[in-house]
Amino acid sequence: MRERNALTSVGIAIYISMSGIDRFIYHIPDMVYIPAAILGIALILIGFFKNRSER
Repeated sequence: MRERNALTSVGIAIYISMSGIDRFIYHIPDMVYIPAAILGIALILIGFFKNRSER
């Protein structure tokens, strides 16, 4: 299997944990959720493009 970039893994973990907490445990205010979700998506994209450029 391919090795996953650390940035991508952290981004996925942030995004999934924030979504799960917001949906099932506690409603996170938008002032916190939106920047954290953007950070998670940005890390996923940075990791994806960084991995592509190393090939």
